[in-house]
Amino acid sequence: MKSVSIAVREDAVAPLDRWLATELEQHLGRPVPRSLCRKAIASGLVAVAGRETRDPGYRVTRGRSVFVRTLDWLPEARVVASPTVLFEDEWLLALDKPAGLPTHETADPTRASLTAFAERHVGRRVFVHHRLDAETSGCVLFAKKTEANAGLAAAFAGREVEKIYIALVEAPATEWPTDFTIDTPLTVQPNGRVSAGPGGDSAQTRIRVIRREVDRLVVEARPVTGRKHQIRAHLASMGAPVCGDVRYGGKRAIRLMLHAREIVLAHPVTGLRLRLSSALPAGFDLVRSPAPPAERTTARDRSRPPAGVEVPARSPADSGAGDGSRRQRAGHTAGKPRSRGREQGHGSRR
Repeated sequence: MKSVSIAVREDAVAPLDRWLATELEQHLGRPVPRSLCRKAIASGLVAVAGRETRDPGYRVTRGRSVFVRTLDWLPEARVVASPTVLFEDEWLLALDKPAGLPTHETADPTRASLTAFAERHVGRRVFVHHRLDAETSGCVLFAKKTEANAGLAAAFAGREVEKIYIALVEAPATEWPTDFTIDTPLTVQPNGRVSAGPGGDSAQTRIRVIRREVDRLVVEARPVTGRKHQIRAHLASMGAPVCGDVRYGGKRAIRLMLHAREIVLAHPVTGLRLRLSSALPAGFDLVRSPAPPAERTTARDRSRPPAGVEVPARSPADSGAGDGSRRQRAGHTAGKPRSRGREQGHGSRR
């Protein structure tokens, strides 16, 4: 790998190994471990003002240059698509996270994260109160200023933020009603996997079936609570794991077929209604394409709901009328979007 020379713009307040890690991160656009910088310095790969320096604690001064003979000691960067800005104003930043990019920093210091990208974009620390799993794509919202952070934190804590996901799942053994709520406690196991069943933390996810295929369903999921792996664990517990979610029993696919489609909330500073949307990424072609003629109507509930499912109560107005038939429609209360009111939104790439 090629060498690099970095001009020292101001006297360093940090030792050489930390200073070099920060400068290389800005130069390469990805995290660089301080421990590796320390080893490179001790190995004689770094020179300051033309003289080899093996002291990681050395402090460089303005006007000098730091020369790194080679960068072969750095691991290869993981190739992940770059995030896209969906919305930005003085207080908030919404990013479209690609699959494969973790929301927060991981134990691997060389791995990029969405938060690090946001902080480089803004130029300072940002605040986030929700996260997506690394293999989940879609909309993530950050607060850029402390004035917005307090209101955003309160909105998430008060469950005033509506989060809408699209998932491609394996068809369950029994037919699902169109709208229902999974209300099953979740427990995080020591190995990090989440199990559904009695004794865990309360968790609710509203589900709407928006397309039915022979072996798959396209569903809209709206988590009421915000537990770890909530949507994935809840769907798997119902016999319909997300396609590509091998950890929870799903069959292999091109990726985890779960996408954070929308976030709806009141702006924490202006009060305006925001609807932040992320377009469906590659691989969700089944969701985009027209549904084939149905052999059965989804308005018919031919079986009892599966265990753990709460179906919205039907009112008399939901019963069939006029022809004397006893057709019934599945309730549409759960997951129904709230009135938009005054809305403000943005969707680049949309």
